[in-house]
Amino acid sequence: MSDLYLDAIKNKEKKLSSIHGDEFDDLLKIASTKWVEYEPIRKPSLSVGIDSSWNKKSFQGIDLFVIDSVAVSSHNHMLASRWDYGISNITGDSLSAKAMKMEIDLAKSVLDQKPDYVCVDGSIISNLVHNKNATYKENVRALFDSNDEESDVLFISKNSTSKTQFKEYGSRAADIYYYNKLGHKTGFSLANKNNFISDSLDVIEIYARLAAYVPLIKIEIINRANIAQTEIQNLIDGLCYHSIKGYPYCLKLAHQSCKITNNDVKRLASLYGFKNEFGSRDSLNE
Repeated sequence: MSDLYLDAIKNKEKKLSSIHGDEFDDLLKIASTKWVEYEPIRKPSLSVGIDSSWNKKSFQGIDLFVIDSVAVSSHNHMLASRWDYGISNITGDSLSAKAMKMEIDLAKSVLDQKPDYVCVDGSIISNLVHNKNATYKENVRALFDSNDEESDVLFISKNSTSKTQFKEYGSRAADIYYYNKLGHKTGFSLANKNNFISDSLDVIEIYARLAAYVPLIKIEIINRANIAQTEIQNLIDGLCYHSIKGYPYCLKLAHQSCKITNNDVKRLASLYGFKNEFGSRDSLNE
């Protein structure tokens, strides 16, 4: 490995050039025209984080699976939860689809508590791309139809592969990469409609840095095509109120509460009398 590291150091600029290309500086200039430096003013707010997890263990032809999803407030109050488990033949994609549905169901269930923000972990665009079930799309529509707009329902992710904003200018990396390269100050990108799933829902994407010197997060909002810059500032102010290192605390709590580890599945397997058979495989999830 020592030779590999030395070679990687020697060829660093050459390898990076395959990502940057000749258009890199121009792309950064374009990104800067879409970026607004803004120092958030922490605004008292109540936010709810929603996340899900799944895991399974295979025993020579059968799968023991577990799924759960939770809604946790920024004050660390468990507001609602859903779960499912069973023994069958089931794929990871199917488990992921079930977990997505649980998240939407939970988001809808907490709206009557009038939180300022309902933060769902992950990208709704990615979910709709990977979950082709028409029922899921209808559930998402029903969520926003039932929302009286007293609560902002946001889909928040730490990473993104979306290339809708700079692809026409020759970008090679995702949009978030270029915004991250602009600097380390707090701020946000101007609202951009992602047309990748325009036939399904109007999804507005905003990249934001809630604290200096931390990575960006991606915020997706549905059916807010005309969101004003002042509204984005108010959104950032509210999200900052309960955030740690630039990430909503409610989402961190939700992830910690719902995570299903391999040890959790093994305990359930023991309860059901399963033993580790020769050739059994653990999930590649968590």
